[in-house]
Amino acid sequence: MIMRRVSPDVVGITSTTSTINQAFEAAKVAKRLLPYCTVVMGGPHVTFSDLSTLASCEEVDIVVRGEGEVTLIELLERLEDGRGVKGVLGLTYREEGRARREPDRPLIENLDSLPFPSYKHLPLNLYRSFGLKVPSLPVATSRGCPFKCSFCVAWKLNKGIWRTRSAINVVDELEHHVSTYGVTDFSFVDDLFTLSRRRVKEICREMRKRGLKVTWGCSARVDTVDYELLLEMKRAGCHTLYFGVESRSSRTLKDMRKGFTPERVREAFRLARQLGINTVASAILFWPGETRRDVEETVKFVKSLESDIAQFCIATPFPGTDLYERLKEAGMIREEDWSKYDIVTPVFETPEFNRKYMVFKWKSAYLTFYLRPSYIAKRLVKRSLPLLKAVVYMIKQALIGRLRLPSPEEALRTRLLKDFLKQILQVRDLSMHGPGGV
Repeated sequence: MIMRRVSPDVVGITSTTSTINQAFEAAKVAKRLLPYCTVVMGGPHVTFSDLSTLASCEEVDIVVRGEGEVTLIELLERLEDGRGVKGVLGLTYREEGRARREPDRPLIENLDSLPFPSYKHLPLNLYRSFGLKVPSLPVATSRGCPFKCSFCVAWKLNKGIWRTRSAINVVDELEHHVSTYGVTDFSFVDDLFTLSRRRVKEICREMRKRGLKVTWGCSARVDTVDYELLLEMKRAGCHTLYFGVESRSSRTLKDMRKGFTPERVREAFRLARQLGINTVASAILFWPGETRRDVEETVKFVKSLESDIAQFCIATPFPGTDLYERLKEAGMIREEDWSKYDIVTPVFETPEFNRKYMVFKWKSAYLTFYLRPSYIAKRLVKRSLPLLKAVVYMIKQALIGRLRLPSPEEALRTRLLKDFLKQILQVRDLSMHGPGGV
């Protein structure tokens, strides 16, 4: 095995909530093969569950909370010199059988000081976005978000502070990846890329100034974009925008602390459609306090936006979020297996929704969105091969594996889904070999 061959003194593992059980298994493997190595774990889940992490998995020696770049370097220097880790900010560890938590480390102020990530050891041919034939790499141009959505932990991780890299530094990284790895498609993975219109324009204009021929997608809030900004983004290669629509209900949006209206959502999608930018509409279903009518109206609203892709999430209370604390206190959480916290598996119930109903309506939302004749017809007209391939992947991964009820209705849905996938494959062949294909 690679671990035995390399025989590291320190093994670092990062994890989200839904993969924390796998991270624990990785820690156990590391300790079994290398009993004297130090296992360090980081990531958003353990940042807010550091004490329970050490209690749940004795193989984890140290937890790095929050940003890890500076903390990890100081930790490794301490371990190498044999000085011990006491006093290293941002750590939680065991000391004489008890968990000890050092104070938080201040956030990194100058993000331009961080080196560009290296991808030389990764199989880049597997890193593709929306079914593109070319690899796609993530780029973070900022950290944090000033908005305080109750289902999101990003603003807590970054203490409500938004920090940015300079436009020159961002485009320098793009050029580096193009020249080093031959990659020409990117995903800006900021918590909120479009928070500052001025900064986004600077990045786009710097890309055009250098003649950088790249394509990219990003996440955006509907109330942070306008026609002028989207035009600049389109000219610089933007092909896809990911919008958090969340809900049609103004009451639910207020409870989520989103701070925008359904009308603003509709306008953002209209502008993107006008400029020919693909859109992803993400909605959250079964928010505590919602009614069945609210859910139906949200699904209907997402359909009306004419987005290229829809993502329907089952409301999930991730550790560290205000939603988690609220549901935990109310005794509404029914599932403590973190692997189920994947936004497609119900982990709580409300007086209005039990988990069986949630799964049924979630399936229905996906199938009724993608099996609409109008949707299929528009994809045929646009010959949107990358998006269609993404749709196929999404449906196969998120739905087919979960269609387990052998009722006549489910059998019909499965048959319709298979017919839909066949149509997509036909479109793929047409797009690849016909005139004007992708």
